[in-house]
Amino acid sequence: MSVSGWIAVIVERNRTFHTITSAAEALDMLFTNWPVVSGTAFVLALEACAGTISGAVTQEDAQSAFLAAALDAKVAFTIT
Repeated sequence: MSVSGWIAVIVERNRTFHTITSAAEALDMLFTNWPVVSGTAFVLALEACAGTISGAVTQEDAQSAFLAAALDAKVAFTIT
């Protein structure tokens, strides 16, 4: 089920599956459990997810940026 405009993204990190259903959850994942902490895709995802707080960025755009960061970092994910 979609929450706040997100389609659930199941991310695998350190042999654990995490369900990400909002920009806030994605931002937490990026800050606490991400394999890279640099690069354009990572920074754009941070900015996009944080931008949803002020309404400057849509949830859908934040999700796209998060998925681009996942692809860039080679983080396995599934969209449900």
